[in-house]
Amino acid sequence: MKRIIKILVWLLLLVITLMVLASLMIKADLRTAEIKQGVQSEAGISYAKSLLSRAIATQGMDKIDQFSTYEAIGTDEWAGPMGKMADPWGWGSAKTAMRFAVGDFDSQVEVLDGPQRGFIAGIQSWDYYTKTVDNYTSDIDDDEPKIFTLAAFHYFFELANRMADAPFIRYAGKGTLDGKAMDKVFVSWGNTISNYDHYIIYIGDKSGLIEAATFTTRDNPIPAPAFMFGSLRFDDYREIDGVLIPFVQTTQILHPKDDLNNHVHQFKLEQFAWDAFDVSLIRPFNEITPLGDNKPAANRHKEFVPAKNPLSH
Repeated sequence: MKRIIKILVWLLLLVITLMVLASLMIKADLRTAEIKQGVQSEAGISYAKSLLSRAIATQGMDKIDQFSTYEAIGTDEWAGPMGKMADPWGWGSAKTAMRFAVGDFDSQVEVLDGPQRGFIAGIQSWDYYTKTVDNYTSDIDDDEPKIFTLAAFHYFFELANRMADAPFIRYAGKGTLDGKAMDKVFVSWGNTISNYDHYIIYIGDKSGLIEAATFTTRDNPIPAPAFMFGSLRFDDYREIDGVLIPFVQTTQILHPKDDLNNHVHQFKLEQFAWDAFDVSLIRPFNEITPLGDNKPAANRHKEFVPAKNPLSH
């Protein structure tokens, strides 16, 4: 009997070891067979690009260059055990103001209520800073989860424009979401899984809007199996100065789901405004050189490389 138990324990350890190795070696791949084989026709590629162009025009994202900044006020709820473990903020369901510069990655989050009211964290040219009372400081350790999450929010608010700039765009077929017909567009920075993130963009057949996006995160500071991927639902679009803004953004594990209550976290906006503040508010350090739409390489302070995708180099 003891020998049988010992064998079972060793088998269990072997299975766990194999699963860990698989999680490290097997990367999430969102490409269809046609995309992997590189055989999509020029007509298919052209159609994919036209769908993204239509989504940009329908949402009004082609108009955002007239603005310098935008502010989104709301709550970001991280639900369930997985959400609690992944929560980058540390202030629960407190109301926050997220502030962004149009077209780059300079951003800031301020806690508006609760015990941490008044705390500010931000990124200026990928240099992390905080503010308590009246003092800004960047002479602190980088808070990688906050940096990653701020950049991701920034990226997804401007998703249509960011995707259209990517060099590898392919049609990924039809799909459905909430019973509605969708066209799916695959977007990446090359036809590989080695370094580049993958996106599947769900564009409503009737709405013409991006209603969801499935994505990989190759460069996630929060430990996760390499084969995992997630999705973001965009709902409750409202028109703000000629641009449609999704007031409910729901992050889900794996593919997008109809049930919005099935989520890791959900950002619900209460207010959104363009140019509600001067860009100097989120760029408190005059001595830091602006980087624009660039991302640092391994050393954030010394070497920088162009990257349209904040989640991978």
